[in-house]
Amino acid sequence: MNIKLNRRRLLKGVGIVSLGAVTVSQLKHSAQAQKTNQPRLLAQADKYAAQVDAGLTYFQDQATKQLPLVEALEAAIASGDLEAAKTTYVESRPPYEQIEVLALNFEASDRDIDARPYAFDHGELDKAFKGFHRIEALIYRDGDLKTALPYAQGLVASIKTLMTDLKARENFDSPSHFEGMIALATEIPAKKISSEEETWSDQSLLIFQENWKGIYSQFEPFAAALESVDPAVFTEAKTAYEAAIATVAPYFTQGQVAAQPYSGLNATQRGKIVNAAYRFRDSLVNAQNKLGIA
Repeated sequence: MNIKLNRRRLLKGVGIVSLGAVTVSQLKHSAQAQKTNQPRLLAQADKYAAQVDAGLTYFQDQATKQLPLVEALEAAIASGDLEAAKTTYVESRPPYEQIEVLALNFEASDRDIDARPYAFDHGELDKAFKGFHRIEALIYRDGDLKTALPYAQGLVASIKTLMTDLKARENFDSPSHFEGMIALATEIPAKKISSEEETWSDQSLLIFQENWKGIYSQFEPFAAALESVDPAVFTEAKTAYEAAIATVAPYFTQGQVAAQPYSGLNATQRGKIVNAAYRFRDSLVNAQNKLGIA
């Protein structure tokens, strides 16, 4: 039987600080975990409902910012100007790379917007493969704006669906918020560090930065509650976040969205990113435990 596994749920299930080979038994365990997920907490029953609301409000605002950016991408592709398409592609990436923290709560939209070829049975040849990464390959690798245009139009429609998804309050709760934060925080050093995230645009550093910003945006509303339990744990997480951001900050130019090409970083530079990313990930796990969020 062909079982498709969400990459973040798998990483959450097997993502300890040092990830080795994923075994068949781990895959089966992760697949079973998907089948036995507990129902979402009702807002009235969630001790941290206000914090969830605050995080969702931020992401709803990000989705509102995302829509005109993908509309601009569609227009640039339609114009036939390849360089303009490349520029608007990069400029359109940040909002969703923050929002994807909660991708487990809207898996269909996440697949349509941000999945890569490995998520589909037939890879890049699969008809279901679309969204940012289909467009990325068509622009940067193939220079084929004509073929990219219908995918850009589809991406606009997918972002509109996402905006509706983020208003479905019943699909969100504090356990799934932390599940998303920790899973994405693990995915960066365990997987995205390989540069698979932006293979053709070479903008993986931008993705790391925006992922971390998105994670912290959902963590920050829990600050007061965490400080009341253990101020040192909050300080640990805040410091780890700032340290992670600092590892990529030198590769950005003020006033520009794009980062330097990720391919230009050597092993030592990448290693610093990995180490900082795992420290941030571990601090989130510690915070989750202190708050008693299961």
